[in-house]
Amino acid sequence: MNNFFSRKTIIIFLSAVLTSLILAILSVVSDGRVSPVGSVINAITSPIQGITSSISDFFGTNINREEYYENLEVENERLRNELAAAQQAARENDALGKENVQLRAALGLRERDRTLVFEPAEVIAKNSDNWSRTYTINKGTNSGINIDNCVVTTEGMVGYVSEVGNSWATVTSITDASIEVSAIASRTRDVASIEGSFDLMVQGLLRLSFLPRDTQLLEGDMIETSGFGGLFPKGIVLGSVVEVKSEEHGISKYAIIKPAVNVENVSHVLVIKSFSITE
Repeated sequence: MNNFFSRKTIIIFLSAVLTSLILAILSVVSDGRVSPVGSVINAITSPIQGITSSISDFFGTNINREEYYENLEVENERLRNELAAAQQAARENDALGKENVQLRAALGLRERDRTLVFEPAEVIAKNSDNWSRTYTINKGTNSGINIDNCVVTTEGMVGYVSEVGNSWATVTSITDASIEVSAIASRTRDVASIEGSFDLMVQGLLRLSFLPRDTQLLEGDMIETSGFGGLFPKGIVLGSVVEVKSEEHGISKYAIIKPAVNVENVSHVLVIKSFSITE
C-alpha cells in the first residue's frame, strides 16, 4: 500500500513537471501574444516573481549598506592614521625648532668664548619634590657628557649634571637647595655665591650670599657665573636681583635672585662639555 502511494506521488510529480514544460513551450511559441495559457502562467508566477524581487531588493539593500559601512570604517581608519602621522610630524618639527633655537644660542655663546663645546639634549623627565629639583635628559657618556657639566638654555644656566649614564643624565636644577655657584654681579662686579635654600626653592628663587656691606647692587641687576674655581664657564647668566637685604650679623648683605631660566618649562637644553678655565 505504501509503495502504491509512493509510485502515485512520483507519477503526479512527473506529470506536473511535464505540464510545466508544455505550458512554457506554448508560451514561447505564442509570438508575444498573451494566450490563455500565458495568462494562467502569469497568474501563477506573478506572486512568486514579486516575492523574489522583494527578497532580492532586501538583500541587495543590506549588502550595499554593509559595503558602505565597511568603506566608511576603512576611510576613518585611513584618516586616523594620517592625523596621527601629521601630529607626530608636528611634534618632531617642534622639537627640531626648539633644538635649533638652542643651537643658535650656542653659536651666540661661542662668539664670546670659542672654547665652549656643546651637546644639545632634550628633557625627558622632571623630578620636583620638597627636597630637590632635578631633570633627566636623553644624552649621557655616549655623547661625551660628564659629571659637573654646566647645562644652559638661551636664557641662562639651568643647572649641572649630577649623575650620568650611557644615554641619559640627571641635571640638578639651579633652584635645587644643594646648588652652589661662584657668581659675580654684571654691573657692580661684586663677587658672591649663589646658594639654594629650602625656603627659596619652593618659590623658585635663589640666594646670593656674601655681598659686601657697602654693595651698590640694585633690583634688576644681572648676576652671572664668575668662572672662579673652574667648575663652570665664566659669563653664564644666573638671574636678576629681586631684593637686597642685610644679614642678621650686619657684616655683609645678601640678595634674593630670580633665575634667568624658567626651570619649570625647560624642554631642550645645551650641555657645555668643555670650556677654557678662568684662573
